[in-house]
Amino acid sequence: MKYLKTSVLALAAVFAMGNLASAGTTVPSHGYGLNTTTSSTVTPLEGGATLIKSTTHGFWVETSTEANFPSEKVADCTPTLLLSAKGAPIAYRSVCTVSDIDGDVFVATIAATKPDFSDCAWAMHGGTGKYAGATGSGQCKSAGPITKDGNNSKSTWTGEWVLP
Repeated sequence: MKYLKTSVLALAAVFAMGNLASAGTTVPSHGYGLNTTTSSTVTPLEGGATLIKSTTHGFWVETSTEANFPSEKVADCTPTLLLSAKGAPIAYRSVCTVSDIDGDVFVATIAATKPDFSDCAWAMHGGTGKYAGATGSGQCKSAGPITKDGNNSKSTWTGEWVLP
């Protein structure tokens, strides 16, 4: 019985030290997303600008990820795009809820203000389960449409997460 207690306490200590060692760990994040526009509303604005609000559903794959973090995830996003009177992008912002196979979720934002989206940036704002308290940021890039109608597209990202 004493051996069993000692073994349980030793395993608990190793587990606790392992969790402490991972606190504040920086994890590289690289990947791609395949996204489909599920709805879209176009609103012409005074002066000729246009506001486009959409919902998208995507399949995101991280090509580098921390152990025990599934690489495949699904993402539901609500992007908003403001176009100038000439049709050039002025601002883009999206909020995404991303889920993995375990049911754990994180929230991410994506933003760009340059017409060519060269300043596209993402940020992770924590979530549930393994993502609770996690933060992160990096760069993103549109990889263009994958269907002629433009409703399906690909994007890529690079950056890092910071685990709590």
